[in-house]
Amino acid sequence: MTDSARPWLRAGTVHGERRYQRLLVIGLAAILLLSLVPVVGTHVLGLADRPLSGSDHFGVMCLIALHELLAPVHQLLHVLVVVGGAWALWDLAQRAWQTRRVLQGLPMRRLSAAEAMVAAQAGLPAAAVHVVHGLPIPAFTAGHGLRPRVYVAHALLQGAEALPAEELTAVLAHEAAHVRRRDPLRFLLLRTLARALFWVPAVRTVSEDIADEAEVIADDAASAVAGPIAVASALVKLGAWPQREAPVAGPLAVVGFLRRDLLDRRVRRLLGEAYRPQGRLTTRAVAVALLMLSVSTLSGIVDVHDLPAAAGHPASHQHCEHDGVFAAAHLFCRWQVKGPLLPPGASDCPHRHA
Repeated sequence: MTDSARPWLRAGTVHGERRYQRLLVIGLAAILLLSLVPVVGTHVLGLADRPLSGSDHFGVMCLIALHELLAPVHQLLHVLVVVGGAWALWDLAQRAWQTRRVLQGLPMRRLSAAEAMVAAQAGLPAAAVHVVHGLPIPAFTAGHGLRPRVYVAHALLQGAEALPAEELTAVLAHEAAHVRRRDPLRFLLLRTLARALFWVPAVRTVSEDIADEAEVIADDAASAVAGPIAVASALVKLGAWPQREAPVAGPLAVVGFLRRDLLDRRVRRLLGEAYRPQGRLTTRAVAVALLMLSVSTLSGIVDVHDLPAAAGHPASHQHCEHDGVFAAAHLFCRWQVKGPLLPPGASDCPHRHA
């Protein structure tokens, strides 16, 4: 069954993209939860007040030994969160300043009356569009907080490279979708998160995949205005532009119309071909992320368990203190001990402190 709002797409394409986009959001949320809660939740927000205090064992596993083994990991996690947050704020301020400086230096003009009519058909007010002379990329949407603006190359409007009215409408409608969704701000937040959680490289990869889907969503919005053939035709024509370095490629809060690595997918799906989205995450990257997040989350869980004679709990843990014994040797300190799995107080611990 096809999508009534996007009849040019195959049913399999619609279903696959919806599932893929949902998985991206769930994956990013899971990464944020598992990476930040062990530090922010327990220490900053106070979500847990030592709920494991007074418990020494979880089955055959000694919580004291596990705490001692993972305590350095948890401390390192503190450092990584602080360093990542500081780097993200510095990078955000630096690139935001660079974006503002570059945009203010562009040679711009307002739309003519005829051009303003085309913009209105695309859903853009004339005041939200700037025409830039000599712009080496076709068009982009840039920050200004919650009110982003669209910057269009003068060559698209006049001259030998000018687009027909329907294709120009398609380009502007695509950018109008970015404006409505405030994609520059969303991309800014995603890139800032990737900086803050630099120690989980999968965050950057998932953020880039989410940015890809934003381009696809904007194509669909433009197709509803100008038709999918006009959008595909504009993509093909602009894909032949010389690959010149854009003055706004580096700064944050910029969403360009054309990305050559997505050109094939965008054109094929607009023409009704079956296409399955493929993310950048590899099996190895997922395995590394799962390992890192599992260790950091476990270190946070164990941190809500007090070590013997902890401050505020002087009577806690009167046994199994591991004096002079490496914690790894006590990780399963009830191993091969007869009796019930979880006896009251685990009083039969073979390493009970005399």
